[in-house]
Amino acid sequence: MTAECIRSLVKMKAQEYEIIVVDNGSKDGSVGYLASQFPQITILPQPHNIGFAAGCNVGMRWALERGAKYVLPLNNDTIVDADFLSELERVAEQHPEAAIVSPRIYFWDLPDRLWWAGGEFSLWTGIAKHVGRKEVDKGQFCRDKETDWATGCAVLLKCEVLREVGLFDERFFGNGEDLDLSLRIRKAGYQIWYAAKAKLWHKEGADYRKNVGEQMRKFTGTRNCLYVMYKHATVIQWITFIPNFIIRYVAFYIILSVIKADFLSAWAVIRGVGAFPGMLYRLKRGI
Repeated sequence: MTAECIRSLVKMKAQEYEIIVVDNGSKDGSVGYLASQFPQITILPQPHNIGFAAGCNVGMRWALERGAKYVLPLNNDTIVDADFLSELERVAEQHPEAAIVSPRIYFWDLPDRLWWAGGEFSLWTGIAKHVGRKEVDKGQFCRDKETDWATGCAVLLKCEVLREVGLFDERFFGNGEDLDLSLRIRKAGYQIWYAAKAKLWHKEGADYRKNVGEQMRKFTGTRNCLYVMYKHATVIQWITFIPNFIIRYVAFYIILSVIKADFLSAWAVIRGVGAFPGMLYRLKRGI
């Protein structure tokens, strides 16, 4: 899967880019295979799985130390269009106030259906949404626009802004670190843009399910939803968030998981709620 992603990246029409692979402790010979197949890339192997957020940070620090202008964290379960990077750069250059630029993303197995055409988020509900999700692309999202947040699946970031606001918060491990960074960047006075002509196809959750299971996504997603609110919401926003969280998130995903007979994921949602106090305790103790 990673090799397929890299094959699409090397075919991009953009100039002056480097491909960095952060290997999160794989044990299947991936590092050697990728090095032999793609001698032009840089591989940064980690001793174990340090999480999506920390893994991305390894690659971003490498780029920052070498004076990169932009850095683009990208899921390895994606295939990009030839104009993908050049279109992201075009929107970034046209909008100097934009610190993040997000592409148009399709489902891999339903290539005409949208996975992402921008994001909506409100601290009053705590619910993050994908604009256009599962809609057939009929050109309804073909214009560049400002958006609330950007998914970490694929996101172009200006390095000068990262030096100011910091990288992903590694306490998230995976899920929510992209929303948190988006909120921090907006608080710093920058904008987030959606680039309609930058396209890629996403094998949603394939890497997560293969390596740690769907239940881990439910666990981190639940816990980290509360962590985002802890970092960014006011007391008044918590009052409206709590009923939304209980009904539209916890109850919804438990019922959905039970219907699918995925009882591990249903239990993971409950565990995610229970894990949040411990997360806060470790945070306040600096652990």
